[in-house]
Amino acid sequence: MNIAELRAFMADLRVRQAKLDSQMLEANARMISLMHDPVAPTFVIPERELVAHGGLTFREAREVVARGLVTEVAPEMASVLAAGNTTAAHVDALGRGLKIAGAEREAFMAHLPELDEASTTMSAFEFGQLVTETAKSVVTDDGLSTFERQKRETTVLCVL
Repeated sequence: MNIAELRAFMADLRVRQAKLDSQMLEANARMISLMHDPVAPTFVIPERELVAHGGLTFREAREVVARGLVTEVAPEMASVLAAGNTTAAHVDALGRGLKIAGAEREAFMAHLPELDEASTTMSAFEFGQLVTETAKSVVTDDGLSTFERQKRETTVLCVL
């Protein structure tokens, strides 16, 4: 296998992994819907089910549940993942952005169409940086955190 074939093989693996990650999110969503079924509610702990029957570790199961929360508020990202056009790492980065945005979540979500598109062309690392910058740009705090950050970044040299 030459390098071009190897790259094509890895790209195919990435698409298949994204689709599998999407299916895990679907299983998680179905478990949650079973708990809220008005006719026959079923008590389910998604993390335990994912470990016992999905073959995941507890850490991986927690990640699936966290991704599920992200894709609940950003279903467009779930669609991009299901198509194999992005990765679970991109969904995780979006989740970190939602945490950073905090109370300014709606302002951050206004950038979701651009972020969805960027997730299909950027590496997970680059996308994470973009998401962080975007989330920080919508957070308003009267400049106090900017001032605090600038104070930490400034080195004061004293010469005696």
